Order: sequence, then C-alpha cells, then structure tokens
Amino acid sequence: MKGQVSTELLVIVALVLLIFIPLLVLVYFKANEANQQIASYQAELSVSRIASLANSVGSLGTDTSVTTDVFVPPNTLEFKANPIGNRGGEIVMRMETPQGPTEIVEVVKYPITQADLADASTAGGWIRVKVSSTYSAGQAKIDIEKV
Repeated sequence: MKGQVSTELLVIVALVLLIFIPLLVLVYFKANEANQQIASYQAELSVSRIASLANSVGSLGTDTSVTTDVFVPPNTLEFKANPIGNRGGEIVMRMETPQGPTEIVEVVKYPITQADLADASTAGGWIRVKVSSTYSAGQAKIDIEKV
C-alpha cells in the first residue's frame, strides 16, 4: 500500500514538473525579449530627445542652450552627433540587438559639431547633455556635448 502511494505521488510530481518547466522557460525567454524591446524604446527616446532639442535650440537662435539628462541603454555600442556637410547633422546611436548591430538615427536640420556622447563603457546609465547654439566664423552651429 505504501509503495502505491509513493508511486502515485511520484507520477503526480513528474506531471506537474512536466507542465511547469516549459512554462518557466517560456516566461524566461519572453522576459528577455521584453527587456530588449524596452532598451530599443529607450534608445529611440534618447536619440529623439537630443535631436528635437538641437532643432529647438537652432530655431531659437544663437547663445541659446539647454541641458538635459538622457538614458543610455546597456547594450549601446556608441552614441554620437555627426555633421553632414554644412547644412545639418544626425544623432546616431548604435546598439547590439539579438538580430545584430542596429542604428537609430534622427536628423538635425541645423549644422552641428562632431560629438561622442557615450560608448559601451558608459552604457547602462544616465548622461547629462548640453545642447547650445553658437555663432563663429560667420556661421551658426549647434554644439552638443556631454557635461
């Protein structure tokens, strides 16, 4: 009689584990996927914020500056401002995703200076960025720098 009870209990425990272990694995992978999606949204938000502030400062004229804090996701490879000729620029964040390296880019319609805002060593935290408009050598430029 005791052997039958222990065998039944062993079968019940095995069936419960057979159901719950795949569910736990599924939850683990879904949580990892959700974290990747959140990091992607955070990167888009950071790039968009810097670009919109650069466009706003450019619209307001020279001697204007704004300081803001942005979050750099943990899987960021580089975060920088690139000039494109004398007419504008772009804010670029390169990040590592499960599909491979991905770039998130926003365009700035005013000339900007080259700036490295973050890299892999500073990823996963907040940085303070100053966006200012200056006039030098007969041309207005947007300076974006890490403070």
